[in-house]
Amino acid sequence: MCGLAGVLSRFPGDETASSLKDIAHSMASALIHRGPDDNGVWVDEAGVALAHRRLSIQDLSACGHQPMHSACNRYVVAFNGEIYNFPDLWLQLEGLGATFSGHSDTEVLLAAISHWGIEKSLQRFNGMFAFALWDKKEKMLTLARDRIGKKPLYYGRAGHQFIFASELKALARHPSFNNTINPDALSLYLQYNYVPAPYSIYKNIYKLPQGCMISVTHEDLIGNSTVHQNVIEYWSAYTVAKSCMETPFIGTEHDAVQILDDLLCDSIRMRMISDVPVGVLLSGGIDSSTVTAIAQTQSNSPVKSFSIGFLGCNKSETAAAKKIARHLNTDHTELYVSGADALNILPEIPHIFDEPFGDSSQIPTCIVSRLAKSKVTVALTGDGGDELFYGYKRYLSNRKLWNLNRNLPHFIRASLSQFMVAASNLAQLEYKLLKHIATIRANHILDLYQSRICKFINPEHLIKNSHNPVLENIARIKSLSLSSPEAEMMLLDFTSFLTDDVLVKVDRASMAASLEVRNPILDYRIVEFAWSLPVDLKIREGKSKHVLRKTLERYVPTTLTDRPKQGFGSPVQHWINGPLRDWTEDLLSEERLNRDGIFNTKPVRQLWLDCQRNNKSYSKLWTILMFQAWHQHVNSTMTD
Repeated sequence: MCGLAGVLSRFPGDETASSLKDIAHSMASALIHRGPDDNGVWVDEAGVALAHRRLSIQDLSACGHQPMHSACNRYVVAFNGEIYNFPDLWLQLEGLGATFSGHSDTEVLLAAISHWGIEKSLQRFNGMFAFALWDKKEKMLTLARDRIGKKPLYYGRAGHQFIFASELKALARHPSFNNTINPDALSLYLQYNYVPAPYSIYKNIYKLPQGCMISVTHEDLIGNSTVHQNVIEYWSAYTVAKSCMETPFIGTEHDAVQILDDLLCDSIRMRMISDVPVGVLLSGGIDSSTVTAIAQTQSNSPVKSFSIGFLGCNKSETAAAKKIARHLNTDHTELYVSGADALNILPEIPHIFDEPFGDSSQIPTCIVSRLAKSKVTVALTGDGGDELFYGYKRYLSNRKLWNLNRNLPHFIRASLSQFMVAASNLAQLEYKLLKHIATIRANHILDLYQSRICKFINPEHLIKNSHNPVLENIARIKSLSLSSPEAEMMLLDFTSFLTDDVLVKVDRASMAASLEVRNPILDYRIVEFAWSLPVDLKIREGKSKHVLRKTLERYVPTTLTDRPKQGFGSPVQHWINGPLRDWTEDLLSEERLNRDGIFNTKPVRQLWLDCQRNNKSYSKLWTILMFQAWHQHVNSTMTD
């Protein structure tokens, strides 16, 4: 796993080669945690610079050094990630006359693009990646991101230059970087607990969405034109979900389990190819247990597995993970941490995540990543099972609410819609009442779902000078007219929550520890198969992930896995009431809120008072605290 950064000037000659090299090197230096093993900068007289930081995983020799040139010398690439099917592509390309000097997947990527072109090559790649490719012939820069969006890539403009990097902290190193906060992105953050693509927390800086590429030339940078319009979707989760549901799987349950088992075995086999040690993050849940079990069948020695738990927390799955590890005979390491241990990481969170991120499971994810890094360089994880196999309880509960909603007379929903408009500026209106009203007035399952999952129903009343934008993916999913409400909720999570929360959390936490994490369940072939499955193969008799559970039963007895889902959260309420109380009061003080000028002081202070008086709403408060901590970090960095 690696980090990349770079710049493209508006005109060749705008910057000297030396200046471009210095800028690119400075940007890449902010990513040393992503690539501590090697670094490189390449500059061309055309006004482009590519920089790379390398975490050596495949081909540890100098042949894997980047930025890397294609054999035909037309292309130069800075590549972050893994192409798991590169051995198969290698053989195909050799048959077409390609030759290779090393054995890295980066070299295969360049050969593929040289023979098939960028978009056709992207269609052939099975992996997690982000890359920046310079075409010397066309004088064109192309950025691309994998189908699921596992690896990050940001881009935007700084002065007269186009800039890009794996993380925002690298972009911030550019001398013309504008760190003005986008209030609309902040409004979205307060709703979702993360900043969804294509937004970033900064104005005019974007995340490249999953399954997308963007090509930029010098001409695109002339004037005030926005290169954001150049984004092309080479793989669409929306199209895949729609087409797979229209041609559904029609086999038996046994057939489905066999196909899923075969796909998982192949996916895990490919992800265990590495020139460095590989382990597994084992939470004890269905997803990670399945990955661990299959990985163990493919290893000649006990797989190294890792889990953590909080002392005194009754929601930990560490005990279950230990039992599964014992059954599978893995080389298991577990760590129980106290609240004080976990809070030692808190000051690092704003730097690790770069922008506001309110998912409190970020802390245990950082801890387990550091634990795993002490023994391995690559770790497998079970992320993706919830969004693909009906894993969240909220899908079932919101489906029941939707069924009740549709039986209400239209005039009741219409009246409540008017009431919501009138009440949108009433900061003191009881939050749960607003949620119930929003649920009842919903005219589509996604409107209802939004009202249930959002942290803040009307975040704009908390923020100065913002409005409440609507995510494009909501409208896209509605336009598909999918055959089930469950599918619509899962697709919304797949295209937002999974990519911009779950995968961001895992990427930043693991990369901060220089650990590469791979996600076998998110192999695009498994994704497409999952979308073809009817709902009754995903949930049966109130139990989620039916076909995945049946697959796991082939390796682990149900006595070890048949229990309620626990999750991977943090005891936020205990922390805020105890060791974080002074920190919370400092970040939410009236003086600080007034000085920062971002939040409306009164409703934020009221939320903090409500938490103290009524012992509730701590998850909402944590969302605001994580922004405040990030904002404090950014300001202190600017003044250093």
